[in-house]
Amino acid sequence: MIFGIVWIHILILSPEPFEDIEGRKFNDKVPRDLLDQVVAAIDSGNSFECSEEALNQYLGSIINIRESEEIGRISEFKGLFVRLLEGEFDLVFVRNIFGKTFTSSVRFAMGSTDSGIEIRVKSGRYGTLQVPSGFMNLMRSSIMGIGNVLEVEKKILSRPLSVKLKDGWIQLDPRSRVSLEN
Repeated sequence: MIFGIVWIHILILSPEPFEDIEGRKFNDKVPRDLLDQVVAAIDSGNSFECSEEALNQYLGSIINIRESEEIGRISEFKGLFVRLLEGEFDLVFVRNIFGKTFTSSVRFAMGSTDSGIEIRVKSGRYGTLQVPSGFMNLMRSSIMGIGNVLEVEKKILSRPLSVKLKDGWIQLDPRSRVSLEN
């Protein structure tokens, strides 16, 4: 029993590898008008593809998380990154606490519906400890806070669109959704 508790703590304290995520270092390569490009493509009936790198660069340019003064003494927010996978994506939070890197991530399934894009929690990780979706309620306020920052983006995704996630890429396509309805 004690060995199990110690092992769980070791897994939680071991950060999830995130070196495979493209666009982790903000380099201002993303066009400032990325959101305008998405809207223009969708409004004209064209599909829009975005790389993981461009998406993470965009998020890095609009999300500015600061810890409260009390928490900021021991913890520093290092980044929020998206890992695009086949049919799903990870939202990875990275923090330094007492100078050591800690990660937590949520895996989401994403699909198209008549009312837009549906996103649901599939599972998650605290460090390298993989947990079922119910355990991700501990991160609910962080996820909701990110959702509040992305209000404009959420409005765009509430349109009837087809979404395809593949390794490192996301494609939004209004034409595929229309052709599915006919």
